[in-house]
Amino acid sequence: MLYNHYLLVTAYKSNRGVSVAVGTSEMEQTTYLSDMNLREITDTLTELNAVIPGQLDYLDWGTDLLYVSSEAALSQYVRYDKVEKTQVSTISLRNFLIELKNFKEQCQAGDYYKTIIGESFTAVKADPSQYKRWATYDLHYLITLNNITITLVLEANDFNLSVGQYITQLKKDFNENFKDNEYYNKFLNSNNKLITEQLTTQMSSFSKL
Repeated sequence: MLYNHYLLVTAYKSNRGVSVAVGTSEMEQTTYLSDMNLREITDTLTELNAVIPGQLDYLDWGTDLLYVSSEAALSQYVRYDKVEKTQVSTISLRNFLIELKNFKEQCQAGDYYKTIIGESFTAVKADPSQYKRWATYDLHYLITLNNITITLVLEANDFNLSVGQYITQLKKDFNENFKDNEYYNKFLNSNNKLITEQLTTQMSSFSKL
């Protein structure tokens, strides 16, 4: 399964929220599970590892944005504002959580997220027009570094900051209290389209080999 990795840095309030997300075109809505913190992911993996061999009958889990019910072979999930459910392999869903856990741990290790976000801010600051995400929405800037797609929400005054000043404003608690954050929801909702775009580009490249 091909996974895509994302970082979002929100606009500055008392600090800048940092969101870490994983997505895949094979299970598009599972991007919403990125709202889980490491403890929640670890606990859920432990329970799924009991469900898959039949030690537990089922597990109801998920986030405020995506509800999941898992049995040994199959799982169903539904977005909080939808009715139609999607059925997937429970093992595939477990593997997705493992990927999400690994990526979140990678971002935290040695404050790697600060390094990659700092490099992104430097590049965007040097040439904002090159990285604007949407032509009709000025605040979002999109850049890909080290196979990570980074979205920065930057207002006009932010371009006066040094990279050091920008980094000191970052909040380390990933994905905390983001459900009602307009930038985070726009970010998650756009990921499904972005995942499809990336997969199409990759497949086009392969066909030319």
